Amino acid sequence: MATRGKKHLDEITPQLGQLCSPCFRRVALNCKRQFHVPIAAIGLREGRHVRLYFSREGHQRLLVDDAVCGLPLAVPAEQISIEDLHQVPEELQPHLAIALGVRSYVGVPIFLRQHLVGSLSLADNHPRSFSTREIQRLKQLAHWTGHLMELHL
Repeated sequence: MATRGKKHLDEITPQLGQLCSPCFRRVALNCKRQFHVPIAAIGLREGRHVRLYFSREGHQRLLVDDAVCGLPLAVPAEQISIEDLHQVPEELQPHLAIALGVRSYVGVPIFLRQHLVGSLSLADNHPRSFSTREIQRLKQLAHWTGHLMELHL
C-alpha cells in the first residue's frame, strides 16, 4: 500500500488497526506488565474518533473529546501526563475516565511517516507521577509501534 500523505493515512488507519490489532494487544499487555498499571491502550485516530486497542480482545471507538487517550491527539505536545485527574478542574475532567476509576494518566503520540496517527497510553487507579525514565520508555514503544504500522503499508 503506497501512501500519498496524511489524507491517505487517515483513510487507511482503520485497516491498519485491523491488521495490527494482535500486535497492539501484545504491546498493551507488555506495557501493563512493565509499568504495573491496570490499563494500557493504543489509540488510533479515525477522524473525530479514536479506536482503542487494549491487551484483551476487541476494541472500543470513542469521540476524541470523550477519551483521555485522545489528549495526545488533540493537544500538540510530546506527551500528556496527569498525576491526579481529580485535581483537574471539573469542566476539563474526562468524565468517562473518572467513571472508570482512572486517577493518573500518561500518553505519548504515535507517528507514522511523520504524521500523528495515534497514542500509546497508560492509566492507573491511584494518583501517580510517571518518571522521566518511564515516559522515555513509553516513547520508545510508541516509536516502535509506528514502525510496526509502517511495515503493513
